[in-house]
Amino acid sequence: MNNIIKKVAKQNGVSVKEVRKDFEEMIRVGMSSTEPEAVMFWEQFGDKTPTPEQFIAALTSSVKAML
Repeated sequence: MNNIIKKVAKQNGVSVKEVRKDFEEMIRVGMSSTEPEAVMFWEQFGDKTPTPEQFIAALTSSVKAML
């Protein structure tokens, strides 16, 4: 998963730290959603906030399951 973060950083001309910060912000915002599908997605993490790597892995798994 770290390779994905590095690739995103390189493609956007920013640091890995900046990409991680952006992912962490997206995770915080996403976890506050009251949309039923979002709530179901975030429940898999229990009361813990996932790392960017955990989030990417879970999102990838969810997308694969829909295909």
